[in-house]
Amino acid sequence: MKQQARLRGILIQMSRRFPADVVNQAKPENCVPSVSCPRVVCGHRHSRKDTAIGVATVGRAFCASAIVASLLVLGHASSARAQTATESSPLPKNTIEGQLVLALPAALVTGMSTGVGAAFTRVATRGGLLAWGAYASWSTATEYSLTEAVRNDDIRLRLCGQIQHAVGRGLFGLRLGVGGTLVYENSTRDQAARAGLSGSQAEITSWAMLPAADLEGIVVLRIWNSWGMSVSGGPTLHGLHGGTRAGWTSGLGVTWQH
Repeated sequence: MKQQARLRGILIQMSRRFPADVVNQAKPENCVPSVSCPRVVCGHRHSRKDTAIGVATVGRAFCASAIVASLLVLGHASSARAQTATESSPLPKNTIEGQLVLALPAALVTGMSTGVGAAFTRVATRGGLLAWGAYASWSTATEYSLTEAVRNDDIRLRLCGQIQHAVGRGLFGLRLGVGGTLVYENSTRDQAARAGLSGSQAEITSWAMLPAADLEGIVVLRIWNSWGMSVSGGPTLHGLHGGTRAGWTSGLGVTWQH
């Protein structure tokens, strides 16, 4: 409404301005044929060329004002459509996420576990405050000592609940995941072949399922259409040998929302 009132004021000023300017520029006594003194205003007898130049100048001024007015109208209409589209665009219900994972191993005391992960979340409430989903990842870490090399593969499986809030193209959330981590461990003795060892004396493998819980902060930014990027991270807790072991996990991923 403010832009329409401003446009109406500009047009009224344009319609009043040009006749007054032309009259003020007219010289009835010592009038010299020029662009500032068109024949139709001062009444003197100038050439048709001078009159045409004056009319053309006024015409160009009116054309310029018409172009400015058109641009203002188009700008107002475009901003109104953009605002309407933003207000009416619904919050995406489904989010699919693929991540690069960096975490502390579930069973190894030292080292860093790297791998990939995938997650799916779906909005559970009408306003989009709560969401539920599932998360799975695989990561591996290998540590060496003087006598052996130990490799651990962690397969994390979680059911997730998420509190989230959308701001523009971004989404901020807190995700709680509960489930288990399947750990595959392979321990190989150094110089086992040279020592003549084989079988379980040279290599030991084992599997274990550890109860676990994760609490991650997550940020999702939509970049192009339904595609975006995500960053997440937070503490983890595993049940190990009758006790608990604290750790951390993080991820950087690509998201698709629909």
